[in-house]
Amino acid sequence: MDDALDAVVSVAPSWLGQWGPFAVVIGLLFVSWLFTRKVFAVQKSHGADTRYREQGTRLAFRLSGLLLAISTIPMNGELRGQLLSLVGLLMSAAIALSSTSVMGNLMAGFMLRTVNSFRAGDYIEFRNELGRVSQRGLLHVEFQNETSELVTVPNLLLVQEPYNVVRASGTVVSAEVSLGYDVDRRDIEAALLIAIDAAELENGFVQIRNLGDFSVNYRASGWLKEAGLLVSARSRLRGKILDALHEAGIEIVSPNFMNQRPLPPELKFIPKRRHQAQPDDDKTGHAEEILFNKAEVASAVEQLQIKIKKLKDSLNVEVAEGEEAPDRDALKAELSALTEELELARQLAKDEIARDRDTSNGDSEDEVEQASEPPAEESLLDESSVGETPPKAK
Repeated sequence: MDDALDAVVSVAPSWLGQWGPFAVVIGLLFVSWLFTRKVFAVQKSHGADTRYREQGTRLAFRLSGLLLAISTIPMNGELRGQLLSLVGLLMSAAIALSSTSVMGNLMAGFMLRTVNSFRAGDYIEFRNELGRVSQRGLLHVEFQNETSELVTVPNLLLVQEPYNVVRASGTVVSAEVSLGYDVDRRDIEAALLIAIDAAELENGFVQIRNLGDFSVNYRASGWLKEAGLLVSARSRLRGKILDALHEAGIEIVSPNFMNQRPLPPELKFIPKRRHQAQPDDDKTGHAEEILFNKAEVASAVEQLQIKIKKLKDSLNVEVAEGEEAPDRDALKAELSALTEELELARQLAKDEIARDRDTSNGDSEDEVEQASEPPAEESLLDESSVGETPPKAK
């Protein structure tokens, strides 16, 4: 320690006096941080995800700055040793006390990233709650549920408990209905298959799930290619099941259904079909855009990063003899356009995070008055983004 301090003193300007080593070390640390930020900025411009590395680098710089400041500030050698011992003791105590929670979640986060079973924008079902992943952190995973609420789950829970992930390539959409024993199962299966086709699902099939004491439980299932429209597809399938069963003359009433009014035996509990024009079902994902807005933006960022990586790989591939060379100018133009879309998507993601932080603050009277006038930066952002739509993952 003394030899290193003497080396720093030898290069420090004499006019700084005893504070020379401290100024030199802090200056070098500041220059290194500026260089590191520049490197991260270049990597971001090329579509790389540097969030976790940047967080780790900031932590390392802060700890290094604290230790170097104690080592170079002019003070008694015995006092310096006591301060360094105190810092080491505090760090050891913090690690020991948080080892069961923070370190456990940190190691679980590395495990989840290594397994890589889901990414931002994927549907995940945890503890019987369905949502879309909007953010993956070192200590937690955040997803939006079907009411657009943000749910934060520690990484340790995801490692210890099972969870279901909907594959991006497609999933099976199902709906169940209970019908009485007085209806022929073949008629029911035919009506359910018609409902599956009307819901625009592929490879439909019907299962008998349970033979209950009073009713039979049927499940209608079909393959959905667009996994991002899962919520709308489930609702659409249930609606088509209602329409198909009613059109087939099948009553959807429980065998326990009781009514004290005398009714004629030919009366059926099927609503009369209205002939007025009604809007078609939502097939464009409008419900998903509202419910999972933050997850949609995160998914767009992930998809754009994947596309940018594929384009870079295509540019770096060496063309063998006899093969037609790709149009490098077109690939570069597409890469530039995707990079701009990625920057816009990241800006939208930052706006979502800032909006969440703003809404989590206290709503005092002063804050309410300030909120009535938009900040200058937000107004400039809104003006610059007129006519632009957030990118969506295809």
